[in-house]
Amino acid sequence: MKRILVAVDFSDAAPLVIDLARQLAKALAAEIHLVHVKELSAAAAQGTLGYGLAGMPELAPMSGVPVTVFDPMRQPIPEDKGQKSKLAQWQNEITQDGIKVSLHEPTGAVAEEILNQADVLNADLIVMGRHGHGAMYNLLVGSATKGVLKHSARPVLLVPGRRS
Repeated sequence: MKRILVAVDFSDAAPLVIDLARQLAKALAAEIHLVHVKELSAAAAQGTLGYGLAGMPELAPMSGVPVTVFDPMRQPIPEDKGQKSKLAQWQNEITQDGIKVSLHEPTGAVAEEILNQADVLNADLIVMGRHGHGAMYNLLVGSATKGVLKHSARPVLLVPGRRS
């Protein structure tokens, strides 16, 4: 294993994920590729939020509720300067350990972009956090971890988040 892709999402599990990936990279003389996906958001037509199925048009056939109109031009969620500096800090810390590290920030659907980056980089391992959201959250929002696990042809190492 020479190329480790580390999916970073700024959750409570992120420092644990990065620390474990750093330990692995050091032990295996591997390089780390930090991947932070900039998600896209669908913009609802003005005045529709809070009504009907805003944000979940795929549920319309089951509900009988009229579907709100969405702007077909999906926009990246605005970038957080704190997150940008945190990525730079992690990159710097990993570099100080003598590990080659690079940062990738694709835009799109999280699971799909993680898998695309794994292919482009020819990653030997994907390391990512597991948050433990409930079933309702995963039904409504989806789970990037689940998508990566379901479709990856590469080994995936899941790091559990901190227990509360």
